Amino acid sequence: GVSPSEVAINLEWARRVYLRLIGRVPTTDELERFNRTSKQPTELADARQQLVDTLLYGDIYQTEFTQHWSTFWTNTLIGRQGGLDDDNANRGGLQQYLRESFAANKPYDEMVFELISAIGAADSESEQFNGAVNFFLASLTKNDTTLATSRISSIFLGQKLQCAQCHHHPTSDIAQDHFWELDAFLSGVQATKVNGQTILTNVDSGGVNTADGRVGVFFERPNGVAQMVFPAFLGHPPNALNATAAAESSTGDQAILREQLAQLTSESPLLARTLVNRLWSHFLGFGFTPSVDDMGPHLAVSHPQLLLILSEQTESSNYDLKSLMKWIVLSDPFTRSSKYSASNDIDSPELGDQPLFSRYYSRQLEPEEVYQSLLVLSGKTRSAKAIGQQQLAQRTWLGQFTKPMGTDEGEETNSFDGDVHQSLVLMNGDLMKQATSITSTSVLGKIIESPMPV
Repeated sequence: GVSPSEVAINLEWARRVYLRLIGRVPTTDELERFNRTSKQPTELADARQQLVDTLLYGDIYQTEFTQHWSTFWTNTLIGRQGGLDDDNANRGGLQQYLRESFAANKPYDEMVFELISAIGAADSESEQFNGAVNFFLASLTKNDTTLATSRISSIFLGQKLQCAQCHHHPTSDIAQDHFWELDAFLSGVQATKVNGQTILTNVDSGGVNTADGRVGVFFERPNGVAQMVFPAFLGHPPNALNATAAAESSTGDQAILREQLAQLTSESPLLARTLVNRLWSHFLGFGFTPSVDDMGPHLAVSHPQLLLILSEQTESSNYDLKSLMKWIVLSDPFTRSSKYSASNDIDSPELGDQPLFSRYYSRQLEPEEVYQSLLVLSGKTRSAKAIGQQQLAQRTWLGQFTKPMGTDEGEETNSFDGDVHQSLVLMNGDLMKQATSITSTSVLGKIIESPMPV
């Protein structure tokens, strides 16, 4: 019942595409090049698609693309502080795994399977290095797997089960059993120290082995009664373990259990649905549900048909992340202006209303986007060789705003919200000194050296 906003002008649309796809504002040269292309006899839609293809698939932006999305998914998987000052997890190792996965355009469902089933060493210096193990290692506390269970269910399946750890969900049909049945798949996960290196393995000593060959775990009901449950996927028991495979496995039933959870998760229809919702929220500012980590049946979906179509297309494309990104940034809502039309002033999800996506919702930049955009001002170029040092410098800068809360859910506080502390950091420090430097490559230096009239 509303009229959408006008289509965004070229430069407005191009700016948001650079920000959302590679994590920084475009340079003047990049904007002018796109503006010239869009005025050619070819249609505007062709010019926009060409720019998107260049950012997604062009060699010139490959390093920036992989760095941006490895950071995005590292933050999603373990938070902005996960894997830092941690005796077990190595944040750099996880980012290396993600960078390599994005560089190879690895299917998302394959990445999910590897993250859940991974074994090996956390540090790249080890011969057993497997960067994917750092997702689990950052989610274990003295081999307690409850945080890992919570993250798997919320990040990959859109089912927020944390509160069901202690009692039935108050507003949905999620039972306490569902959390612990999912956690039972992880009964054999163990982190050990070998020659100073943290190794994630599967052991046979986890859980309780029953006479019929099953592995269960105990949990406590709110009334104090202990109860045993066996592995089940959101209330649905998996197929019986293959006895032959279990007998031949050198790592025991627990290894098969974790691989089974990885397979059930990567093949679940909830996976595509949750992925689409998360990326839509990243690009448009709001998802189809109030929280991308909680898409349970108790929450209404704003655009169920669109979510269904995009989810089915994502599965049909074998979880090609770049294809999904391309569909979203070339979609009608993403191309709209952020200015209101004559009739869509009711489309204000910032005030708590359900989003209609009749306009593009303006929002402040993410701290990573601010950091990378300030580097653009300084004229610094990002190379594949220096990517490790650059990410370390960025993490150090971001550490001024993000602190772990020490909760069971691994939550963090983020003070990057326009307060005095943020203003002081942005006005001072080495990053701002670089951004405002007068060199032959910096923006200010180029302006001063230009023949523009004073």
